Amino acid sequence: MEKKKRYLKKVTSIKIEPYLAEYVLAKFPVDHKTGGVKIPSSSDLYFAIWELMSKPRHDQDDADGNLMISLPCRRGYDSIAWKDPAYYNHLSRSAAKSIENVIRLMFNFELHRVLLENEEFGHERRNQDVIYDFIREYNLKSITPDALLKNYYRYRNRIRPKKTRKYKK
Repeated sequence: MEKKKRYLKKVTSIKIEPYLAEYVLAKFPVDHKTGGVKIPSSSDLYFAIWELMSKPRHDQDDADGNLMISLPCRRGYDSIAWKDPAYYNHLSRSAAKSIENVIRLMFNFELHRVLLENEEFGHERRNQDVIYDFIREYNLKSITPDALLKNYYRYRNRIRPKKTRKYKK
């Protein structure tokens, strides 16, 4: 019984934007015993979570969140700075915001990469079709295609601003 309790303590939940939680659940594998997302050690998100793990205070209650994360365990890499996930199993609100920013960066990078590749290959498909495929691939239900398209157009205007034509008589 003690082993099972210790195993369940290695999972924590955080509250982030719903579409980002759906993205992470579709991108990374889910542990069926605990329900937590297992993040690979090659990901930037893994190291962000590792840095932000802390011990919970005695008067702290567990926050309800929409994303369960299996905490990273780096025992084999560095035995001096090892954080046991059974004890360092708390992510504060500011840590959740930092993790949300890392996930948003991953999400935007992947979305923009897909749309820019379509543009490079001569617009084989419409941008809306590319976005519908992206939504279908990651099973996103809480964000609209128009919001993603607007996000991409803002990004594209930051990269390549349109030049106004000079007036000639």
